Formats: sequence, C-alpha cells, structure tokens
Amino acid sequence: MKEHNQKYAARVIALVVLLACVAGCQRSAPAGKSSRPNVLVILVDDLGYSDISAFGGEIATPNIDKLAREGRILSNLHTTPLCATTRAELLTGVDHHLTGLGTMPEMKQFYPANADNYQGVLNNNAPTVSELFRDAGYHTYMAGKWHVGGGGPPAFGFEQSFSLDYAKPEGSNFAPGAGGSSSSSHPYFENGKEATLPPDFFSSDYFVDKLIQYVGKNRGDGRPFFAYLAFQAVHFPLQAPDKYLDLYKGKYDAGYEVTRNARIQRQRDIGLIPADFKPNPGDEALMLRYGQPGVGLNQPWETLLPSDQKSEARIMEVFAGMLTNMDDNIGRLTSYLKHIGEYENTVIVFLADNGADGTGTAPVNDPTQQSDINNDISNYGKPGSYIFRSTRWGEVGTAPFRLFKAFTSEGGISVPTIIRLPGNSKVTAATTAFTSVRDIVPTLLAAASIKEPGNQYQGRTIAPLEGFSLLPVLNGQRGEVRDHNVVLTDEVNDIRVVRRGPWKLTRFVNYLVPPANLLLNHDWQLYNMESDRGETNNVAAAHPEIVAELRAEWKDYVTRVGVVQPTIPPILTPIDD
Repeated sequence: MKEHNQKYAARVIALVVLLACVAGCQRSAPAGKSSRPNVLVILVDDLGYSDISAFGGEIATPNIDKLAREGRILSNLHTTPLCATTRAELLTGVDHHLTGLGTMPEMKQFYPANADNYQGVLNNNAPTVSELFRDAGYHTYMAGKWHVGGGGPPAFGFEQSFSLDYAKPEGSNFAPGAGGSSSSSHPYFENGKEATLPPDFFSSDYFVDKLIQYVGKNRGDGRPFFAYLAFQAVHFPLQAPDKYLDLYKGKYDAGYEVTRNARIQRQRDIGLIPADFKPNPGDEALMLRYGQPGVGLNQPWETLLPSDQKSEARIMEVFAGMLTNMDDNIGRLTSYLKHIGEYENTVIVFLADNGADGTGTAPVNDPTQQSDINNDISNYGKPGSYIFRSTRWGEVGTAPFRLFKAFTSEGGISVPTIIRLPGNSKVTAATTAFTSVRDIVPTLLAAASIKEPGNQYQGRTIAPLEGFSLLPVLNGQRGEVRDHNVVLTDEVNDIRVVRRGPWKLTRFVNYLVPPANLLLNHDWQLYNMESDRGETNNVAAAHPEIVAELRAEWKDYVTRVGVVQPTIPPILTPIDD
C-alpha cells in the first residue's frame, strides 16, 4: 500500500508539473498558435523502394514528390521486413522483440505461449511516441491501420483515433457489402468503439477525412498536434475508387523487365543510385521454386500466355491507381494544413513499413474457396475483388535491390523515406547515411524539444531508445548518424540481419509458409554495402573473420532481446548458430 501511495503521489506531482509546463508554453505563444512544431507521420503499407516517382517510379505521386523537394530524401533507411514489427519500432523507438512484437500477431502460434516477447501485442516495456507527446502537452491523433493489438490506439496515448483492426486474413478497402465485397471485412474502430462506415467508404479517403476532422476540432487552442496516418494502401487487396482504375491503362503492357529496368535508369538519372550501381538481377532459382508454373509469377514476361500478360498488366494498373489515390489524399491533408496556417510549422515524416509485397500467388475466382470474391479481370480493383502484386511485380517494386517483403535483403527492409522539417522549402540532396526506423522517435522528440525518457517512465523501468536523432544529418551538420563500430541487428521469423559499418551479414531460412515451402540458402551470407548494396556477391568465404565477429554480435542480440526459434517446420539449425 505504501508503494502504491508513493507512486500515486509521484504521478500527481508529475501531473501538476506537466500542467504548469503546458500553461507556460501556451502563455508564451501567440494567441491560438503554438511555438512548438506539429508532427505528422505518414506510414505506407508494402510500398516498394522504387514505387513513387521521387525514387524512380513511373507512377504519378506529385504530392509526395513535393515533400521530397522541400525535405530530405533518406535513401538508406531500414525497417524490419514485416508490417507489425516495423510499427512496433516506429511507435516506440525500441527493438520490436522488447515491446512484445517478436513476430506478427498472426504468427504468434508458432512460438511458445509463455514467450513474453512474442505475444503479438504492444506491452508496457516502452512508452509510445504518442504517449510522450501527449505528456508534453500535444494533441495526439491517429487514423489508419493499427496492427499491434493491445487495446488499440486509445490505450497508447492517442486522444482521437480511427483505426483498422488488422487481425483477419480477409478484408476490403471498401465498406462491408459494397458492390458484393465481404461482409466480414476488417472491423474499424473510432476511439475504441466499433465504427459504422458510410456507403461510399474507401480506406485512404476516409483516413484523411478523419485526421482533418480531428485536427480541425481543436484548431486554434494553442496546442500543437502529433498525428499518425497509417494507410492500408498499398497492401493487398489492391483496390481503388473507379476514377483511378483506368489512369494507367496500357502502362504495363511491356511487362516486368521493361518496367524494372526503366525504374533503375531513372534512379541513376536523378542521382538516387550511382551510375555504376550494380542492381540485383533477381533470384531466378527462388522464383522458380516460389511461383506456380504457368500463372505469371515466375517466368519472363515474353513466355507468359497472353491471358496471363493481360491479367498481370491489369493488376499493376490497379496498384498504380491505388497509389495515386493515396498521393491525392496526402495532397488533401497538406492543403488543409496550409489552409489553417499549420503546414510551415509541421514536421512531416513519410516512409513505408517494409519493401514491396512479392509473396502473392495468382488471383483466383473459386467460389468453393471464398464465395464473396469476384476476381474476374473486369472486376479487378473494385469491391469484391481480392488481388495483389505477384512475385515478379514485387521485384519491380523493390528495384534495384534483392527480393522483397519478409526478407532481410535490401528489397525487404530498404524503404522510401522523406523527412520535411518546418520552414524548409529548399531542395536538398538525398542523404545516403545508414539510418533505421528506430531513429524516428528520437528525431521527433529532438525536433519538438522533448526530453528522451531514458530508462524510467511513470515509475517503471523501460527499455531505452535505441536510435539516434537524425536532425544533424537533416540539417547538413553531419554526413552519418552511426560510426562504423555501431551494430544494428534484427530478425523476424528466424530471417536475420546484422549490420556494422559497410558489412551486412544475413541469413534466410528454408521455409516461409505453405504451400510455397521455400528452399533457400540457409547459410550466413556477407555483403559489403558500400560496394554491393544490390547484394550480388556473397563474400562470406573471403572474410571469415568478419563473419565470425558478426555472428558473435548475433548471439549477443539473441540474449539481449530474447529471440526464440519458431516452430515452423522444418528447423535445421539452432537459433544461436
């Protein structure tokens, strides 16, 4: 009881101090205007490195491009290889294992039930960035895909939220029942209560509607806001409102190789990659094992049947329309911020959660599998369809890198990232500094002059932030964030990576999920990122001493964050190997 009373008293004192601070800040700012910056974090789902035009893509994304011109492109930022694990790190600045997301929520059945770091929900080992901004007197808003469980956004510091509870395999970007779409689509919640959607609901449109509503409600009260916009786009099912479905008609008729090569050339032309960059040619052996023969997932474009070419081209047209719709919505939001006079005082972060999805199979239209799916090609992208990028289109999305989402190759964890600081309207060259999603929270706190919590928060011991503030790099004061001795390690589902300076040690597994039953190289592979970011030349045999040093770092990491071996069969080697 004594301990409880002491904790209660401490919280009361902290609250009094906080209220005094907030009041003081409001008194020092002009009426209705905060001197502290607003923060807007935009997270895109399954966006490949080359998908937006600022990173070499052919898809029209003028509003994102404008952020790139006014901000700083981070051409070397890394996430985790999957959705939920990246979200955990983006929200906390801490390794995802330590915050309960050692794996995806839908994969936790492959881990021991008593493994605390694999519960599939955010725990209290680290405060979220929204909690820290709330404590500093900010309004906190969220709209979009949540995917980290634990009671949803209201339980983690968000004052207002509209969230997609992503916990089921089926789903739609349209309202349940619209045009025959599934009546069992993912549920949406507003402030913790299940929401009723309007008939014309489309996820990207509505997420921005809600965020504008939340910001507008408290406009002019003198308090800044922290806003988190987490698009469901461009994750499957690929869908878009009707007016976007034919914007790219015929654009992809030339196929995978032509589109990928054109993107790589544009990346060279705009200086995103060096002229002598050696792109990864694609893992042909993997594609042959992963795809299903004859369905357009694993063959050169010219060998596909005309019907498969037509289907594959249409899928990419829908993807492009979905991305342009998302960009238009980002434009709506930034235009609103300009209209209310807040744009110039807002830190904007744009990034993806992982690389492009390339793990799909051919669209099916089999009523025995799911009766409410209509995957006739004439219905692609409309309510009731359920399509996704195939393996080869995933390769296009992650150009010029190796592989895609779910892997610790560069295609899986290198994502397009842009950060715009308040008042910055000049064009600045992209930075090649090696950065991490774990750096975002420290950067935002520094930009808002909020002190990092250290290892204590509200009377409990927490995991300290693991990243670094990027402000010196963004301001051009430093060229790198980490020196060559700093080690950054990660794994998801036993797919591993260890980075130190130019060296990248990675190891895949001999499984992913049935029925694919991947058979990959299970050995550790070593790449020099300074000369071979395309991961074309495994130099492990030439540098056994580097492999040994980085494997020792891996073993230390296993102990530090409590890595556990999954039970996805077959298992060939122990977790500490």
